[in-house]
Amino acid sequence: MQASSRTRSLRIALFSVATAFVAACTPTIVPPNLTVPVKEQDVPIVVAIGPIDTSKVVYEGGPIGKDLDKSLQKVVRDMLHRTNVLKDVIILDVPAEAGKKLDPEQVLSTARAQHADVLLVGDVKEFQADSTSAFGSEYKVALRLQVQLFNAHTGGLVWKKTEQVTVQKAGELDQIVLHVAMPSLNAGLLPPLVDHIQTDYTVLQRAQVSALATLGSSSVFGGAEMARIDADLAPPASNVKPKDHAYAVIIGVEDYRDLPKVDYAKRDAEMVKAYLTKSLGYREQNVVMLLNDRVTKSDLEARFEKWLPKQVGENKDAEVFIYYGGHGAPDPNTNQAFMVPYNGDPAYLETSAYSLTRLYETLGKLPAKNITVVMDSCFSGAGGRSVIQKGARPMLIKVENPLMASQNMVVLSAAAGNQISNAMPEKRHGLFTYYFLKGLQGEADANKDGGVDVEELYAYMKPKVETEARRMNAEQSPQLLPGVDLLGERSKLKLIDLKK
Repeated sequence: MQASSRTRSLRIALFSVATAFVAACTPTIVPPNLTVPVKEQDVPIVVAIGPIDTSKVVYEGGPIGKDLDKSLQKVVRDMLHRTNVLKDVIILDVPAEAGKKLDPEQVLSTARAQHADVLLVGDVKEFQADSTSAFGSEYKVALRLQVQLFNAHTGGLVWKKTEQVTVQKAGELDQIVLHVAMPSLNAGLLPPLVDHIQTDYTVLQRAQVSALATLGSSSVFGGAEMARIDADLAPPASNVKPKDHAYAVIIGVEDYRDLPKVDYAKRDAEMVKAYLTKSLGYREQNVVMLLNDRVTKSDLEARFEKWLPKQVGENKDAEVFIYYGGHGAPDPNTNQAFMVPYNGDPAYLETSAYSLTRLYETLGKLPAKNITVVMDSCFSGAGGRSVIQKGARPMLIKVENPLMASQNMVVLSAAAGNQISNAMPEKRHGLFTYYFLKGLQGEADANKDGGVDVEELYAYMKPKVETEARRMNAEQSPQLLPGVDLLGERSKLKLIDLKK
């Protein structure tokens, strides 16, 4: 829908609410202006509608209606949906124990788990209902509602507003509250909410300052918290000099054509590239990064089987680095593991995906001194960063290959063959990739010699990922292939030399 028609349709929708309201009741307080000048600006965020406290909505000693709070959530969601400017609006289902208030941290945690960017909650501050007829068929209702918007990642309050309305109408009391008073309140609350979100986003889009300062200027879009996340994971200063014969292919598929999204795969790939070019000595022109729809099977074939061999040539001192973040898939018939491109189909892996066996065979032909493969994916088909053809069951898949034992290849894989690779919403990265990068920052430097080698990095990552995965009620154990006992001197390969 074009922005102009979106604005028009929103005005029509709200005008309908206003018309119905005026025709049906005689308010003693004039409702707010219902014309909403929505900016021509889509905002790619997910808004979660959290709990709405309706404990004060009682009449003659009892609550009004059944599950009024859930019904009000739907009203808010539907009105926000009609703006057509947000990526998505979802309702949180946060179970509560009878007689107990919800834990705010539990609500925030639920919002993060559903990948919401902001959390909207409501609180009925005041409610009064009086029957104006002898038979109780007409009511005068006064309602005051406060809504608050929180950054789901930081927990910080970024916006709030209180609105009050009084209406008089014949009918069922719960229906008057739900279908007359609440839409009128929302017409006063939601337009400025949307305007605030759009304004904050427009400022971010137009600001011509450094990325860190730009992020710090926004409270809605991660703001200072996103700046802190990026600063926390910033590539470290190193003593590694630029390498003329170091080549990398970085793959990140977050948004698939026909498959579920892989959360943060794009950010993962972009940060890995930043480490390579800023800290590990890789020259920009020697690093190929493919993201989302640029990752097809033919793209992988071209980069792995044409570009890399051409760059490495016969140079035995060359270094090669491969990173893949995206879905993996098992073939139940052959027990093979596949990287799934943007347009891949788990039902036709041989023709639409790229197998790990083929990758290892291709890399194994390179005369390079060191080949490092980092895979933030999984291949069981059990979920996370893996998929499987419809009707097939998750399976244990082996990602080892005999070639690894004889070649100068080291593979760091996110999970065991029967596990899934998880995302880390609070850090906006894949769990495995986050600790891979933190290790390179220096946290894996166990002997404090200023460098991080393969064995140190794996020893650091494995318990960190396992512990964090258990906190998520999951099992994830990174793998070092072909195994510490077979790596020999390759386990001492220094990945980074940090400045002291």
